[in-house]
Amino acid sequence: MAAKQVFDGEIERIAEIFTVWREAQQPLAAMLDKVAREGRLPDDAELEGEADRLRREASERRAAETALARLVAKQAAAISIRKAQFDSRELPTRLERAIGFVSRSAMLQRQRRRWESRTPLTQLGELLRRADMLAGLVESERDLLLSRRRESENDLVTFVDHRTEIIEKLRGEDGEAMTAVEATRRTEHCVEIFQTFVNGLNTSAAACNVLLHKLGADTEDLLILYQIVFNAVRRHGDENLKPDAFPNLASQMKRFSDGMLTVHGLDRRRNLADQAFAERFPAEAAAEAAVETRQAAGMRWPPFGLKPARS
Repeated sequence: MAAKQVFDGEIERIAEIFTVWREAQQPLAAMLDKVAREGRLPDDAELEGEADRLRREASERRAAETALARLVAKQAAAISIRKAQFDSRELPTRLERAIGFVSRSAMLQRQRRRWESRTPLTQLGELLRRADMLAGLVESERDLLLSRRRESENDLVTFVDHRTEIIEKLRGEDGEAMTAVEATRRTEHCVEIFQTFVNGLNTSAAACNVLLHKLGADTEDLLILYQIVFNAVRRHGDENLKPDAFPNLASQMKRFSDGMLTVHGLDRRRNLADQAFAERFPAEAAAEAAVETRQAAGMRWPPFGLKPARS
């Protein structure tokens, strides 16, 4: 329960930072829209002030993206651990081996209870809930960024197409209000600020795409594992997953319900997603790999605070 609260709290914190950053974007987006519509540059001091504010907020934005990537990496590591635990389920734990020294029948009985336990399904269900929350946050943020980028990119194109006219307006009718060099310099400086703004939107949207691709591949892996475990431990009358319980995983759940999820091609998609993730978030990818290395060495670590099986 505590681990669940920590995860949910972190998701909420990241969502709040994204909201603050979008609000910080609004003044610059409005200035750019006004330039595109009216052909007049904004006040220099006001433009610089908003650009500085957005730069300050951008550091918080990058930190939030990194925190989100960390959650995605932990999710992947947790799935890897659950897979390894299921693959090694027939091996006795240390406690079971100790019991076996006293009573082999007691050891076998304890093993049978562990094999029939629904705890693994509960743990996998929690990982699916987290995958749904992660996907919902990332996809929503990506869509908002793309919408803002389309609008601001179109405004920037309009601005650039009409910058000659804007320079002429700055010079005045008789060319004495501002020299051609001054007018050009001021206009190009505005273009540079707005271009940086649009580039930032592109960068953030690209980061969301990287996270979504990794989440998608990892979630397919998780659903395949869930089905295998469900088939191994289910009892008469047990119901499988309900797709509408995970609205942000609609495409994966549809294939799951239709029996279309297979390992065919999944390794390649996952490798491509992992490669892109490692390029964009190298530290977080390295942390995920370290957890998987420890697991391969026989050390079981609790993802997100979930209690692991003993080894």
